[in-house]
Amino acid sequence: MSNILKVTTPALGYENAVNKQNLNQEDNIGIRPPLKPDNAAETGNKNQFSSSKDGPGIFQESNLANFIRTLQDVPKLREVMGKLLFGGTEHLIESGIRAQTAKDISAMFQLLNLSSDEVAKFLKKQTEGSNRLHGPMFDLLRKVMSETSSVELKFSILEFLKKYNDMSSGSHLMHNIQSEIKEIQKYMFHQDREQLEALAKQLQPHSLTTNEKNTSVLKNQIIPFLGRYISTTGNMGKVRDLINLLTYNTSRYENGALDSVMQAFRKMEEFPAFQKKFGGMTSEEVAKLFERVDFEKAAGKAEWSEKFLDVMRAGIKGQAGTQTREMFLNLLNGMLVNESVYMPLLHTAFPLILEGVPIFSEMWIDPDEESENSPSGENGIKILLKFDMKEVGFFDILMYYQNQKMSMVMHYPDKLPVKGEDIRKGISEILKKNGMEVEYLSVEKGKESIPVSVAFPKLYERRNSVNVTI
Repeated sequence: MSNILKVTTPALGYENAVNKQNLNQEDNIGIRPPLKPDNAAETGNKNQFSSSKDGPGIFQESNLANFIRTLQDVPKLREVMGKLLFGGTEHLIESGIRAQTAKDISAMFQLLNLSSDEVAKFLKKQTEGSNRLHGPMFDLLRKVMSETSSVELKFSILEFLKKYNDMSSGSHLMHNIQSEIKEIQKYMFHQDREQLEALAKQLQPHSLTTNEKNTSVLKNQIIPFLGRYISTTGNMGKVRDLINLLTYNTSRYENGALDSVMQAFRKMEEFPAFQKKFGGMTSEEVAKLFERVDFEKAAGKAEWSEKFLDVMRAGIKGQAGTQTREMFLNLLNGMLVNESVYMPLLHTAFPLILEGVPIFSEMWIDPDEESENSPSGENGIKILLKFDMKEVGFFDILMYYQNQKMSMVMHYPDKLPVKGEDIRKGISEILKKNGMEVEYLSVEKGKESIPVSVAFPKLYERRNSVNVTI
C-alpha cells in the first residue's frame, strides 16, 4: 500500500523551487468565507495538468493515486466503527464476530463513557497522542521552518524530525522486529529455526542505551544469517517478504539511535537562522533531555486504545471469525491513511460514549492553512470534523479560524428534530462566549458528506506531493 511504503524523497514543496498553483476561489472551499463545499469538485490549474479519475495531475498508477483512492474509501472506517460501537453484543455476534470478541469490544467501549465535562480533556489527549512532534522545541522548529528561505536548513530540519520520529518509535520498532523474527521461524526447518531463535535471544528490551547493541546483533548476525538461509534454500516466498520488512525496520531502528539524532541536531546548529531561535540550547543539553524522556508515556497511550489494538490483531488474523476479517482490514486501512508520506494534515479518529450516547468522530486538521484572501497574508487553522451519533445521524463541520474569527459550514442529518435556525443561533452563542467573531456560518440539512480531498485541496497540489511508482 502506498500509505505505508515510507517512500524517501528529497525535501519538496519550497516556494523558491516551484511555482505556486493558481486556485480559483470557486474551486477552493473554505480558504475564506463563504465556504462552498458543494461547488468544490476539483482544484488546481486544469490546463496545466493532465486529468485522471483520481484528481488533476495524478498518474493513475502512482503511489499518490493509491493514496487518493484510500482517502475516498475513508467512509468505510466510519461504517465499520459504527457497527462495532452502535450495535450491542448480540448484533455483533449476528454480523459474524465470535462471542468472545464481541464481549471484548463491548468491554472496550465501556472505558469510553464520558461526561460533557470530560470531553475537552479527552479530545486534547487524543490529538496530542496523534502527533509526536509537539512541545516548545517543535514549536520553535516550525517557526524556523516557516521563516527561513534556506532549502538546506529546511532539509536538515526534516532529516532531524525523521530521525527523532524513529527514536521515539524505538520500542514499537523493536516489538515489530521481534514479531517478524518469530513469524519467519514458522517457515523454517527445525535446525534453522533453533539457530535463529538463539540469535534473537541476544536482543534486549529497547532503550536508548541498548539501541546500539541491538542494532549490532541485527546487522552483523541475524540479517546475515537470514541472507545465507535464502541463498541456501532458494526460498523466494513469504520468508523473503518478511526479511525485507525486517531489514526495513532495522534501518529505522538504527536511524533512531541517539547519536544519529544528535548528529542531525548539530547539522542544524550550523545555520544562523537556527541559532537565532536555539542559541541558548546546546546539543549536549538536548541529548540529556532525550535520555530522560519516556517516549511510551509521551505517546499518550490509553487503556482503551491498547484493548482496541488487541481486538484489531485478533480480527485481522481471523480469530474473531473468518467472515469478518475483511471488515477489520478495512478498519486498519482507514486508520493507517495518516501514516502516508503524502498526508500534510493531522488526522485523528476516536470513539466515545457521551452521556450514554455512542459517537464515532474523525478530525482532519491543517494548523497552517494558507489563505490567499487574507489582507495580512497570515495563515489560519482549518478543521474538518465528522461525527456519527447513534440514533441521531451523521454530522459534517468544516471550520476555518484566523485571528479570533471563525467561518463554519455544518451539515446535519434530516431526522434531527431541531430547526437549522436554532442550531445556527446556538453555535453563534457558543463561539461568541469563547471570544470568537462569527465571520460566516452556514447550517444545512441533509447535505452529502464533505470529502477530505475537497476540504483540503493541497492534497491534490503537486507541490505538496510526488508521483512515484515502485
